[in-house]
Amino acid sequence: MSALLRRTLVASLSLILIACATPPSQISQTAGGCVGQVMQAPTGMGPVQHDTLLANAIGAPGNGGLCEGVVYQQNAAAPGTIVYRVWDSGKPNSRLGRWWSFSKPQGPLAKYQADNAICPAWSRLNSMVRCQLKAGVQVAVGTGQSANCAPDPDFPPSPVNQVYVPNTSPDDIQVENCQDEGAFPPAM
Repeated sequence: MSALLRRTLVASLSLILIACATPPSQISQTAGGCVGQVMQAPTGMGPVQHDTLLANAIGAPGNGGLCEGVVYQQNAAAPGTIVYRVWDSGKPNSRLGRWWSFSKPQGPLAKYQADNAICPAWSRLNSMVRCQLKAGVQVAVGTGQSANCAPDPDFPPSPVNQVYVPNTSPDDIQVENCQDEGAFPPAM
C-alpha cells in the first residue's frame, strides 16, 4: 500500500471516528460553513472587543486558522490560564508560536491533525509545551477553519476550539512559566 493511500485512509478513518464520537446536538453549522460552537471564556478570562486580533486569527477557507471566534482577555488579578502547544522540535523557534489549546492535546497524531486542521507538511508535531497566559493578554478563541493539504488529504472545518496567542516575535511573547511536556503524542 502506498504512503499516500495509507495517509488518506488514516485521515479518512480519523474523520469518521470524530464524526461518530460527536453527538449531533453538539455540532452545528453556520452559514459560513463553520461547525461547532465557540467555547465560553475560561475562568479568569472575559470577552473583549479586538477586531484586528480576531481578523488575524480567522483564516480563509482552505488556509487553516479559526473559522469563527471571539477575543478573551486574561484577568490581571487571576492566575494565568494554562495553554498547551504541540510543535516541531526540529524548528526550535516555533516552540512558542501562535496556535495553542486550553486542553492538553492527546494522540494519535492523525486525530490531532484532523481535529485542528493541521496539514502534515506544515509541522512534524512531535513535542508539547505547557505555559500560562500573561496578565492582560488578549487571545482569539474559536472553531477551526478548513485546510487544503495537497498532496495529503484536506481537512474540513472542525468543531474543536483553538487558541490564537499573538506571539509576534521572540521579543513579544504573551506566555510565561513554560514547561516542556515531552514528546507528542504522549506515551500511553
